[in-house]
Amino acid sequence: MNIKRILICIYFLFICLSAAALSADTIKTLWSVSHFGDEDFFHRPSDIEIDRLQSFIYIADSGNHRVLVFDFNGKFIKIIGRKGQGTAEFVSPTGLYVFKDSRLAVADFINNRIQIFDKSGNFLRSINTKEVRVADLIFVNNKFYTIPSFGTSGPSLNMGSKEDAQPIVVVLDDQGNKIQDISVDDFPETHPFVRAIKHRVCLALSPENKLYLPYFAMNVIHVFDLDGTKVAEFKRPLPFKPITPKLEQQKSSKDGVIQMIASLDIVCNAAKFGPDNNLYILSHKESLHKRMKGIKKSEDLLPPPMQIEVIDPNSKEVVFYIATDPGVKAFALIDKGRLVYIHEDSEGELILKCIQF
Repeated sequence: MNIKRILICIYFLFICLSAAALSADTIKTLWSVSHFGDEDFFHRPSDIEIDRLQSFIYIADSGNHRVLVFDFNGKFIKIIGRKGQGTAEFVSPTGLYVFKDSRLAVADFINNRIQIFDKSGNFLRSINTKEVRVADLIFVNNKFYTIPSFGTSGPSLNMGSKEDAQPIVVVLDDQGNKIQDISVDDFPETHPFVRAIKHRVCLALSPENKLYLPYFAMNVIHVFDLDGTKVAEFKRPLPFKPITPKLEQQKSSKDGVIQMIASLDIVCNAAKFGPDNNLYILSHKESLHKRMKGIKKSEDLLPPPMQIEVIDPNSKEVVFYIATDPGVKAFALIDKGRLVYIHEDSEGELILKCIQF
């Protein structure tokens, strides 16, 4: 190894240690909630969004088919919706979006629609999205920018897409009609299941109205403008090298259901832009593929170690890391110094926690 390469390695090691040091001994738990109301609990939470005008925390409690509302002090406020197919009813709501006027949009995933509520949680209208699956969404320039897989929704297949591409963002008008697909050809793959895994992303909108798309199972972040033009691509330092997703097993059951198993590593679960205009990415610290070795039952697998990477969107460099509990499902920024997340402890209990960093 030559002197130049040694100096480069030392430089990157210094940068990583410096970034990690910024988060050391600075995390303070402000409050936590594991049950609320009449001994109610979270079940498969998928997304958290913040309404800063009303000081509300919205949680897509997907497994209980509802949206939960808390204030910034962790006080339970109310429940929006229940299981069903009618007005203000959900089946696996996965993604949320808070409008500037405090209206709330909910991606009603299984019901193939977006439901809109006023700032008090009253139903306003339903938008049919049967042409596409909407798992998470943002609204800008009178358009919904959506992704088909997010949180607890699982991979979404598009069997009719090109063999080497899978739409990663689908643009809808305010009536739910598809007007554009945003795709990449970077990961050629003929099998639709693996293609869907490779093209699964988290969706974050920058203050400059750029779409940042960190990939679920690979260390790559694509950046698009709102017209669908790719303007940047970058990677960030990870504590492990993720494997390339591949199909391990495929079989059909007696009732005709096709079952598929793929090997993969989960790189990140969610991404948000914070009030400081930095990109926050919820990332895994260890390889799932390696952690699964020797584990016969998935329930025997402990919650994964995780952290939040804070990235300067201009330099594309990690500014610092925020230490979190293992098993974080979703997070959101309250302000420049506080964030909330839901994590699963070693006993399987789900906890909503607010930290200061």
